[in-house]
Amino acid sequence: MMRRSFALVLLGLLAGCGSQRDPVLSEAMGALAGMWRTEPAPKPQRQVTRSDIERANVAAILARLESDPRGTVLYATADNRGFVTYVSPLMQQVTLKGAEVTGTRGLGTDLLSSWSSSNDPLVRPTPPGAWPARVDRTFELPGAGPQGRVERYSCTFERGAASEMVILQVRYSGLEITETCAGPDGRFENLHFVDPASGAVRRSLQWIGPKMGHIDMQVLEPYTP
Repeated sequence: MMRRSFALVLLGLLAGCGSQRDPVLSEAMGALAGMWRTEPAPKPQRQVTRSDIERANVAAILARLESDPRGTVLYATADNRGFVTYVSPLMQQVTLKGAEVTGTRGLGTDLLSSWSSSNDPLVRPTPPGAWPARVDRTFELPGAGPQGRVERYSCTFERGAASEMVILQVRYSGLEITETCAGPDGRFENLHFVDPASGAVRRSLQWIGPKMGHIDMQVLEPYTP
């Protein structure tokens, strides 16, 4: 299997975006951190900074869809037994369990819900050397019937080389881990940048459905219960 770096994957995602994409423009204010727009803003907006996040004093993530050249900041607003919901000022939502994306709202063809086997290192930070050989993932997607369409995948991990990454003006050292998933409905790859000691996920490219593709999720300020 060929390991892919975040830089190469992101270049591929951006190169695949055509003229029909919906651009996402970042907003950076104390209370307003970003929104998905259907039209460009009349003038460039100031980028969110580390001091903005520190001033907000709340857990935050930066999320970007494949079709978006930029991302938006979402802040943690609710913790429902470990499922933490992050919300933008326009009420777009991303729900995480640990670092696993378990649902989205207001982003388009949303991921209704997802869950994984109990050994998932995205849910509970696990040192990279102790990551399991396989995890199972289930996705509930829009479709006919009350439950929509359910897709199931078996996923394996491949550990890559050590690297460094800057996330909102902070440089982190970590490992890139490729996740390859396959099931009756197809296959996809995820990519995770994790702390080499704790296994905490700093950044993750996760597949959230055939129409939405991948979401690029960066942890700006980690959530602590």
